[in-house]
Amino acid sequence: MVEVDELVAKVVDASGKKVDEVRALMGEKRTRTHGLLSDYGAIYAVAKELGVELGEGEISISSIAQIRPRASVNVAGRVKTIYSVREFQRKDGSTGKLASAEIIDKTGETRVVLWDSNSSVIGKLRVGDILLVKNGFAKENQGRIEVHAGALTTTSINPENLKGEYPEIEERIDDVGALESGIPSINLLVRASRVYPKTEFTKKDGTTGYRASFIAEDKTGKARVVLWDTLADSTPEEGDIVRVDSAYTKEGLNGEVEIHCGSRARIEKSDVKLDLPPLPKTKQGLVKISEITGDMRGFDVNARVLRVYDARQYSGGTMQSMILGDDSGTIRIVFWNDKSADAAKINEGDALLVKNAYSKNNMNGEAEAHVGKYSEVVVDKDIAVPTVSEINKDVAKEKNISELDSSDSFVKIHGKIVSLEERAFIYMTCSECSKRVQNIGGEWMCEECGVIEAQPNMLASIVVEDKTGNIRAVAFKENAEKIMGFDVDDAMNIIGEAQDEKAPLQKAKEEVIGKEITLIGRVNYNDFSDQLEFIVNEVAD
Repeated sequence: MVEVDELVAKVVDASGKKVDEVRALMGEKRTRTHGLLSDYGAIYAVAKELGVELGEGEISISSIAQIRPRASVNVAGRVKTIYSVREFQRKDGSTGKLASAEIIDKTGETRVVLWDSNSSVIGKLRVGDILLVKNGFAKENQGRIEVHAGALTTTSINPENLKGEYPEIEERIDDVGALESGIPSINLLVRASRVYPKTEFTKKDGTTGYRASFIAEDKTGKARVVLWDTLADSTPEEGDIVRVDSAYTKEGLNGEVEIHCGSRARIEKSDVKLDLPPLPKTKQGLVKISEITGDMRGFDVNARVLRVYDARQYSGGTMQSMILGDDSGTIRIVFWNDKSADAAKINEGDALLVKNAYSKNNMNGEAEAHVGKYSEVVVDKDIAVPTVSEINKDVAKEKNISELDSSDSFVKIHGKIVSLEERAFIYMTCSECSKRVQNIGGEWMCEECGVIEAQPNMLASIVVEDKTGNIRAVAFKENAEKIMGFDVDDAMNIIGEAQDEKAPLQKAKEEVIGKEITLIGRVNYNDFSDQLEFIVNEVAD
């Protein structure tokens, strides 16, 4: 082992300081740590401060089993697990950084806690590396001894001339298809086949949280990976091969297995090649409305605006929707946040070119087009698309109720409202993505967005009759409000006064029974009732 005097001499030669000055600096370091720092720890701390590299040499290394709390220690071990860097706020308002790694030697294992500048080593560290910690400080935490790397600590990866026996680590990669809920730690090597951007939400304690996700796939299956808080900034690009370490699994709202990456997890891009088929093209080009299905990306469409709905506020900003049509069909399109300002300039009857849109299935299984951050909308009267009257006349074929078939995707019916279904008028949806939500433990949960603020919407279920027959018609949101003659706020007030969620029924019956109505929509076969039903896209004036 190199003597302290030899190390002092090296620092003197490299720094130009005198022996007494170096010794005095060592004394200051020991005083600052209340005498807990050894001479070896003090000289290494001084060398680090002066920018002098002492080299590894034959320093005294403690085995993990020898470490005792409240002592300065040099320790080395093979890296077993790595945890991501996370930030925190100190009492003085400054931002600190913290990361950690589990290391093992032949006598045991311990956690190395890396503070502030030492946390940067995590970006270079890999499972199986040897991590050397010089001048760390041992602490006991929940009955377990940890080694903390602070301002006086130096670390190195795979140092030369380091003697010792360190067990080999067999790196474990889990198969996505074999995952079950409730696994506390998993490692994956996967491709990101679909990426969902970071969203912001408010936690129970009032602080702001962040969430992003992507669909991960390997040769055995696919699963959603959810990235929480700081890891939401590590969202990969579609097609990236990524390594996910120290994640955990839980059951999603629909019973599927989800992979969650919390404060202990780490995600990084990998150069490993996976034997997977190519991802489908994301750019669809110009399509007809009838060709749009759920989960399309990067498509363009020429269309006429048939209906514009009022902008609505939700917790993440503003959204506005409208109904578009061409000579093949109609579709609802949703403008999000900044793009809702573009929607405010669009009027019924305008001809549009929508570029780089994407689509999703709504809660009824119908495709909806969406205008997001990277989409563009052009209003151009010269776009070759049918007029509103032509679309209503030619695309929405008027039928008698007895002639309806489950293949009718855009059809018009006219009849009289003869009854209302005895059911609740209000259902709750996610203010972020508009999907139905569940109340779990007093909180509204969305399978896409997590804990959210729920938004009430109206549902109307009526029976429409013409001279040939009758059919159950179901309308949502603005269409339901138009049928019932009052909006969701009125319905909520009625429910609140009566303390009965079916109370708006009586008011609606007085208003709508016997009313003539024209509806445009599609026909659906309901497996539960074993009957056809009419899903309303528009209530015609």
